[in-house]
Amino acid sequence: MERRSLKYFQPTAPAMLLVLHHQSLLLNRQIAHEALELLFKKHTVFFSCGPFVLKTLLQRIERHNGPASQWLKSIKAIELDWLTFPNLSCYPPGREPGREPGSDAGYWEPEDQVEVDVDYLGSAPENRHYDEYDHEGYHYDDDFYDPSDLSLYPFFPSPPAAQPQVSSADDPYGLANHNPYRAPSPDIDRHASAQDMATKLDLLVSLELTPLFDYFDSPTFHIASITLPLYFISKQSRRDRSLTRPGHTLPLQARYWVHVCIHALHLLAFSTKEPSLQQVCVKYLPWDIWASVDPADDLARMADQGVWFDRPQDGVGSDREGEGAAFRAVWAGMLAKVPDGGQAPRQRMGLEASSKFLPWDGNVDHGSVGDELEVIFTRAAPSLSSSSVSKSG
Repeated sequence: MERRSLKYFQPTAPAMLLVLHHQSLLLNRQIAHEALELLFKKHTVFFSCGPFVLKTLLQRIERHNGPASQWLKSIKAIELDWLTFPNLSCYPPGREPGREPGSDAGYWEPEDQVEVDVDYLGSAPENRHYDEYDHEGYHYDDDFYDPSDLSLYPFFPSPPAAQPQVSSADDPYGLANHNPYRAPSPDIDRHASAQDMATKLDLLVSLELTPLFDYFDSPTFHIASITLPLYFISKQSRRDRSLTRPGHTLPLQARYWVHVCIHALHLLAFSTKEPSLQQVCVKYLPWDIWASVDPADDLARMADQGVWFDRPQDGVGSDREGEGAAFRAVWAGMLAKVPDGGQAPRQRMGLEASSKFLPWDGNVDHGSVGDELEVIFTRAAPSLSSSSVSKSG
């Protein structure tokens, strides 16, 4: 479900089945209602959309009077994905000063009108799609949005106004510090771009992802299981990115899923509501075909030795150095989110994990391109010593 689809969504059973791609069950309203209730209670509900879209969709169901208001309590297991992850270079949406709210021209377009020959656009003749200004049709790309309806977006804080530079009387044109012979530094520009994208990712997490998991932690939901993906890259990509993007070894979208995993595990470990989340299932997947051919991680070893990387033999100089970059980022983020300022209240934050190595069977129909690792996190059972103390107390 895309962001622009929110203005058409109505919280009815046929609409929900259509969003979840179960069109074959749309026989009549009664069958649709019973099928949706059974789907929520007995199956894992797959949501592929952004966190703001998902939260808005669920809130509309909650505010709807009648049976729809009870649907959310029936959801027991969900799987999160975002197949149309946006281009964060266009995030957050905004306009240049002086543009009219109803203008069709986006802020990314040049001022002069350039005619586009659509015959050279990929897939245009095949799809018979020749309107680059179609903001509603199937071919519209949400990466380049121009928000005329601000209700489809969270509230974005306004950037601070730029302070005008006061020119010195001796240097009215600001040329005193200008060096026309200085060579450009592409490495610095690339590093600055990576930092800028990381800032935009932090903005996406704070404005859209965190409110979604706060909503999951409310009494509205009785979710018992959350499934989400994490990704590993190839050895060559890890070497290249460690040199060109220090501190950003994983691709941007992979780092987004690290944040999702942090929020899910934090909900599992520290939520106090009942009934609470029972497990978080992580599908550790290759980022691309090169990651499956030459993976940076030894999945069989990770299944055998775990994904915690908290032992001295897992550090610098060991065979596992650099292994499990996504999980290492998760644990660093978890320690930063624990309530007592970075000290885990219990060993491994009261969680335990079971890992299973899933070798690839060569079948590409279900979207797999290589070996995978499945890790299921649950709350650790209380130790005998702590239980005896509580009984004696």
